Amino acid sequence: MSAIEAESVVQMDDKASHESHGKAPPRKRRRIVISCTECHRRKQKCDRKMPCTNCVSRNKEAACHYETGTPLAKPDRKDSSQNSNDRSPESIETMPIKTVDFGYATNSASTLGILRKIEGGGEPLAGMPTETFDGDSFGIRERYKTLVRLLPARTYVEKLAEIYFRDINWQYFSVDEPVCRELMNQWYSMPFNILTTSGPQALEPSLRAFPALLFQMLASALLYLPEGEEETFESLKYTSNMTFEDLAFDYSESGVSILSLLGKRQMSIITVLAGWVRAAFLKYTGMVTEAWHQVGTSIRDGQEIGLHRDQMDPQPNPDDSTEDALEKMWMAQSRRRVWMNLLGWDLHTGAVLGRPTSVDFRLMNRALPVDSIIPKDRRKSPIVPRGDNDPPTPLTRAIWSWEAMRPLRDILDLEKEGPFPKDFSKVEKIHQELLDLQARTPPPFRMENPDTRFDHLPECWWLPFVRPSLPQLISFNIMALHRPYVFTRATSRYEALKASLDMLEAQKSYFALMKPQQHKTFTLFFGTFDAVIMIASIYILFPKEHAELLPKVRQHFDWAIERFEKMSTRNRLAQAALGVLHAIYIRFKKAVGGGFLVKDPSEVGGSCTSNSDTSRSFSDMQTPSSLSEHSSHNANSVSNMNASSMLQPKAERGESVSSSTGLTPASGADNNLFANADWSLPTDFDFSSIMPIYPMGDIAYNELTAIPTGESTSTTWPESYPGLTTTTSSGLASSIPAGPIGGEEQPSAWQFGGEFGNDTLWTILNQFPTY
Repeated sequence: MSAIEAESVVQMDDKASHESHGKAPPRKRRRIVISCTECHRRKQKCDRKMPCTNCVSRNKEAACHYETGTPLAKPDRKDSSQNSNDRSPESIETMPIKTVDFGYATNSASTLGILRKIEGGGEPLAGMPTETFDGDSFGIRERYKTLVRLLPARTYVEKLAEIYFRDINWQYFSVDEPVCRELMNQWYSMPFNILTTSGPQALEPSLRAFPALLFQMLASALLYLPEGEEETFESLKYTSNMTFEDLAFDYSESGVSILSLLGKRQMSIITVLAGWVRAAFLKYTGMVTEAWHQVGTSIRDGQEIGLHRDQMDPQPNPDDSTEDALEKMWMAQSRRRVWMNLLGWDLHTGAVLGRPTSVDFRLMNRALPVDSIIPKDRRKSPIVPRGDNDPPTPLTRAIWSWEAMRPLRDILDLEKEGPFPKDFSKVEKIHQELLDLQARTPPPFRMENPDTRFDHLPECWWLPFVRPSLPQLISFNIMALHRPYVFTRATSRYEALKASLDMLEAQKSYFALMKPQQHKTFTLFFGTFDAVIMIASIYILFPKEHAELLPKVRQHFDWAIERFEKMSTRNRLAQAALGVLHAIYIRFKKAVGGGFLVKDPSEVGGSCTSNSDTSRSFSDMQTPSSLSEHSSHNANSVSNMNASSMLQPKAERGESVSSSTGLTPASGADNNLFANADWSLPTDFDFSSIMPIYPMGDIAYNELTAIPTGESTSTTWPESYPGLTTTTSSGLASSIPAGPIGGEEQPSAWQFGGEFGNDTLWTILNQFPTY
């Protein structure tokens, strides 16, 4: 037997021996990943620079991190031999050798930690964390220093922070002022050499992210500068034609850059707050879509640090002193308050924009903060619940706001069932719960007959602003509850109409209290715009209903347009929506016909009927062109209509008003749906095909606009419209009289534009000429 054959026999015997004993062959040793995390994820070749070339080319410098410690750049192969030959032996001997962790832990107890302590030549700064910060490099340190240099002098910072806490923070009470003041003192007491030698990694995580929060607070305060104080901050501008809004955007973007530079590791509650204040700033400036995404980002950051779990809250230990135990208890309350505000914004903004929420609070058993008096020194004051005889605090307002927004979760779930839910009793149940919630409004927050015992207290100066703003939340809930059914259910139209009037009444009082610099407030826009569009759409498509409310509706319509004209100089959303209001206002006047010109002096300027006064059952259903029970009982109605004007008798309780031929019968002299004989709908039109109305979402996402076209509008319905069961395209009058409406000159045509589909209200309204 040859040597080769003998060797093969030995190998076969060894293999058989391994298989007989059931032992697996030794596994291959795992390779150490030395590429940056981004190149490793994208399976790209990394040059081990900091940041690497690939991350620089994709503008991902902030995400360029190395799991194996400080990167060692690869030498150029062409010059490697030349560089080695050029170096002298002395230079090679004196070159410092940096430690690389090679996958080992970076704590001080490991061998790597000991080596780094020796290499550093001394102990780290007392009281500072010793773990290595992601991005521990010269580039990160210098960029962090460059960004924090953009902060104005401390004098300006303290003045703008005072404006923020006085005019803005009370509305949501997320930023704890004593904690913010303490962090500010720590920041301005920090030695300069910490940033120049160690960088942000030497700072505690909350202090490290504090400049990002400061930038966002300063940006918001610049938008709320009181009249007469502009000159104080003029020196902060660095160009001649720069506005305070431009400077605010600069500050806000600097805060975003700091958070991006620090990354998502070692986050703190300050990181979450900086993102949340950024979302509020975006809403103030009319960037609703960006604000919506920022809220989602802040929620995910909050989940990363455990804001959504009670178990992650600081817990006092038996060995803690009294001061330390109280500090931990108050910190847990702050975490709960921030998480509650994030959930409230997510839920309410999703309902306003028609977008899905980021989280479902029902799946989380999270405790709410205790309604207590917020002390100045948390280390010396226990948590004591506030009593009925104690003055309310902004925290009291924040907790009640969350209670008012909680029903939106069930409303959004019910909305998924479409215009014909399986069980309308769910709508009745939620509606009654909202009325009960409205009746439980805390006395100091009531709009009617409020408890004014605490109004004279300096710390309760904000109470008059809360009374017209909080009732809007419940009124919006009622409008959102009936929103999917306004085109198919007469009772829902009445409830939505009444809730919208309540919102407009509250908006009128709220606007009267606001100063011009506060006109950027988002609530002033959405509370008016959504309510006006809801009212106008109901009267345009069903003008023979609720005639007794028409004088009040007309007056609030005029007031809404007047408010938007005043707000348009400061509020971008109001400026963008003015054309939409003008276009729908013209159609509203034409739809109601002569009833628009009739005024009832006893109703104009009066307060709206409270939703809690509703005693009738709201599941009674009627045909679209019939009068509601309320209008039929009004003998002195603006429009006197007899039984011959009704299309069908009242439907049975719980019965759908839809039919196979559509909700509206054929147009004719006797049964035309509209007061104006020139307007009509196709004979086979199905009202259930109209999508629910999200006016704010259409402005933010679909770029809803309205402009005068100067041309005649199309008088035929698009064949692809979902509401048509046949392919016929008739229904609108072929000629419209061009005379003025109500004695006022009207443009030839105002059309709605934007990226909306054929199944939306705006497509229907475009079929109704405005001249």
